Amino acid sequence: MKRNQIVKGISGIVAATAIGYVGVQIFGRNTMYTVATAMFGLGTGGSIGQILVEKRQQRVIQTQSKQQ
Repeated sequence: MKRNQIVKGISGIVAATAIGYVGVQIFGRNTMYTVATAMFGLGTGGSIGQILVEKRQQRVIQTQSKQQ
């Protein structure tokens, strides 16, 4: 892992923690749990969607190369 990636990752963690803390102070704990769960679900869905799209694209490329 490159040093730049590590710095970005740590910065992201610090930013997320700060935003979460401020959000809890403003909106309340239960609201922030709901927001966190929704964001986790969106991230998971997006990742799964990307994997499925990549698999479909690989299949199309393989079948085209066999026909030529």
